[in-house]
Amino acid sequence: MEIIAEIAPTLNKELFLKRLEALRRYVEKVDIPEAPGGRPSAHSLAAGVLAKQVGLEPLVHIRLLDVNMTAFKSLLGGARLLDIEYVVVLQGDPPAEGRPVGEIATEEAVLVAKKMGFRTGALLSLRRDYKQRLKVGADFYLALHLREAGQLADLPQVVYPYILVKTEKNFDLLERLGQTVVSPREALELVRKLEGLAPGVVLSVPRDFQTLLGLLQEVKARP
Repeated sequence: MEIIAEIAPTLNKELFLKRLEALRRYVEKVDIPEAPGGRPSAHSLAAGVLAKQVGLEPLVHIRLLDVNMTAFKSLLGGARLLDIEYVVVLQGDPPAEGRPVGEIATEEAVLVAKKMGFRTGALLSLRRDYKQRLKVGADFYLALHLREAGQLADLPQVVYPYILVKTEKNFDLLERLGQTVVSPREALELVRKLEGLAPGVVLSVPRDFQTLLGLLQEVKARP
């Protein structure tokens, strides 16, 4: 089972590269959100280029709430020039600054990105009618709100669940976002139980990079 690490972009290039180098010891792919929580940051495309420079394959998020179709296709064109293979299209949280555009539906964005040759992902909430969501036609899905491994038992092998890990450094943030979270110990147990049920998982520990590294090290050390 593939382990993918989520890493949020930062304006500190030296720090971001240092973190990418540290992750390279444990994973081959990184999941890069765009403007997490709707707050502006370094764009995921730029972060994806830095990931490729250190030998990691980026899954680059593109927020649809912020763009019209011209801007979306321009971003995809930029991704093509930068040799990015994987994009994840999602509506995203409401923007902290400016007004949402909201012109493009996820289904439409998936079709456009796939037509341009990208391996295209979409988000899937396990709290909703997620089987209906699978009809969007994405190549893969990143699933939120995983509570137990059994939720994936009857799903095709294209669903990569997020395992969101709570710590003292991020508990307030995750609680505010209303995400389903687990402790570091529970995360390791979930990874074990998901073997054979999912092609991979995305490990995410917002605001606590050292805990993320520790979890990745434990997962890699397992026989």
